[in-house]
Amino acid sequence: MNEPPSSMTPGIHESRERYALFVPPRSAVPVARERRAPGPADPKAPWTSDHPWRPAGMLPDYSRDTRGSMLRRIALVVLIALFNIALPAAPFALKLVLLVLDLVALLILIDLILKIAHELHHPRTRMRWTTFPAFLGGRLEGTLLVRPAQYVFSALQVRLRCVQDERNERHPEDAGLEPHVIYEQSFEAVPPGETLTELPLSFQLPEDLPGTHLDRAEATYWQVAVRIPVTGPDIEAVFLAPVYERDHP
Repeated sequence: MNEPPSSMTPGIHESRERYALFVPPRSAVPVARERRAPGPADPKAPWTSDHPWRPAGMLPDYSRDTRGSMLRRIALVVLIALFNIALPAAPFALKLVLLVLDLVALLILIDLILKIAHELHHPRTRMRWTTFPAFLGGRLEGTLLVRPAQYVFSALQVRLRCVQDERNERHPEDAGLEPHVIYEQSFEAVPPGETLTELPLSFQLPEDLPGTHLDRAEATYWQVAVRIPVTGPDIEAVFLAPVYERDHP
């Protein structure tokens, strides 16, 4: 486990230059509300309904599952192939239409092959949360998973941040929100060997900060951002962290 040095950074506004390890503000992306898990909200256990948490293996925040898109493209290619089988004696004009559709199917098939090859070779990251949920004043622990194994030639950069989405007061006509970091702790983590497949992470959480609140437009949320130095572009991943306020009866 890593014991990171903690550093308070109240009111830090993330400039575009410092925003490399951040995803867009959660409430600025419409899909955020669609991804909430169904069910009534429980004020004593908001993590049961505010987000589709998968502590056994969380994908990076706002990563998109491309399997549905790939399946739809495969179905379209199969449908075009069935047209060719079902209409062998079609009129000449219809055959021209089928020829155009065949060309479209060929392009879709080539694109699918390239995307599948990219998915197989591109490193995939997940976070397995050991503590779920984690409470302010306690510890947040998890394990970073990397597949396939990556050769890492230096230490990883790890950041824990508490972020608030706020209205732009200088431009009130702009309805968008901007992220403000109200707390941050960062450290470097040395992988256990030359190749990285799993890396345990541990954070001591402060007590006097807000927990996760995803049920409001100006949301508050915690993130763990990781930069992995590898050959070529560094791998960057941002994970939504399950940090909540402890319920006091």
